[in-house]
Amino acid sequence: MVNKQDFLNSINQNIDMVRGDTLAFNFQLHGLGSRTEYEALKVKFSVGEEVDAGPIIEVSNYNYIDLVEYNAGKDLATFSVCLVPNMTKTLDPNRYYYDLQIADDNDNVLTLMRGRLTILYDIAIGTY
Repeated sequence: MVNKQDFLNSINQNIDMVRGDTLAFNFQLHGLGSRTEYEALKVKFSVGEEVDAGPIIEVSNYNYIDLVEYNAGKDLATFSVCLVPNMTKTLDPNRYYYDLQIADDNDNVLTLMRGRLTILYDIAIGTY
């Protein structure tokens, strides 16, 4: 179960990425007690044009977010988040909003990260 007291504030982090490129990053969680607890989490990374307008991009642990490592001795789980090129290649270079959230089976939702995702221009979109 996710303990709310373990996640008092989300990290505010702005991200820059080139339109049509891959964005990949890892994050770690600690203290849930077992790999099964981490696997049961719902993990979601959402991008939107406006704060309350709904996502234009959304990935979750059902697609593009994976539990890539679990260290039982440290009770430390590493997750990988990936946005693939076709998710951003049609977006206008602009500043968007994003958040990274987790939820447990009791629908406790915690925002781990949030900020602005800046899509930068690319000269040669999809030429590979």
